[in-house]
Amino acid sequence: MVNVALVGGERSGKTTLASRLGKKGTESDIVLYNFTKGENILTVVDPVGYPKSPKPLVNAVNMSDVVLFCVASSGLDARAGECIILMDLLRPRHGIITITKADESNPYAVEELMKKIKALTRGTAMEGWEIMPTSTKSFEGIDRLRDRLFELDELLKKEYEALVDRPVRIPIDHHFNVTGVGCVILGCVLQGTVSVHDRLTIFPPGREAEVRSIQMQDNDVKQAKAGDRVGLALKGVQSKELDRGFIISGSEAVSDALKLKCRTARFRGEFSVNDKVHLYVGLQSTPALITGMAPSANGEYEVEVKMDKEVAYSPGDKFILSRLDDPKQRFLAIGTP
Repeated sequence: MVNVALVGGERSGKTTLASRLGKKGTESDIVLYNFTKGENILTVVDPVGYPKSPKPLVNAVNMSDVVLFCVASSGLDARAGECIILMDLLRPRHGIITITKADESNPYAVEELMKKIKALTRGTAMEGWEIMPTSTKSFEGIDRLRDRLFELDELLKKEYEALVDRPVRIPIDHHFNVTGVGCVILGCVLQGTVSVHDRLTIFPPGREAEVRSIQMQDNDVKQAKAGDRVGLALKGVQSKELDRGFIISGSEAVSDALKLKCRTARFRGEFSVNDKVHLYVGLQSTPALITGMAPSANGEYEVEVKMDKEVAYSPGDKFILSRLDDPKQRFLAIGTP
């Protein structure tokens, strides 16, 4: 299974591309598309609520194994730059750049745009990402792109195999009630194995729930492991008690005040004590206040934050600090507890 986040600016053509890569499924401020070929499963995550809000973009990237960065053949826009900055902060393990609407340009212009993208991403986490032109009208490059994503499946399987024996951890990305079934959540198993009748805890509220049933691609299964996208029917909790980003696991740290070791964004990553920011971790988000700040080694900072609500996290989780009222570039820094 390959989970792919499509990111890009307003005119990037990502949503049309998503519809060519798979069949539309769950819809909210992020829309999921699914495609199955034999044993290969492709899930495309399109953050349609971006750029109005940064939250769907951060959520989509944190839900995915691969980032597909979309740039229209007409060129980059301001939000494309913001996406590059977020990629440089989060540093996703795998990424591909696609030049969409290639049929609306000419080969020379596409080649020049590829050079511009390479220059712009040089020195960032996106340096070296493969660039592939595509067209949703002529279907140029669509099959090649899909095949390239499936090629990553074997690599991803090996990465997740190393996580199967760890304690189970499943962030909730959607939740709802189903008549006759009860509360159902959707999410990806980040690590560990989940089985029917497992009793787990939902953090940060600390509610215990039993796994009534498990589905993968609309098929009932008894067990799911790291790397699988699942639907879990839960006993002992109602959908109205949940929120996106809540984590199903055996143990999580929960707090509304943290000290983070932060690395600032390359551009416009300035903030000070008493600044109000917005904080993202995994699929959770909350307003926060910077209550303390001190320089650390290697140009990093020790930053103390007081959040408006508790969040659940584990060691190594990445916290993104943002300023929502900045009209150009909203991502400030990344930190770990």
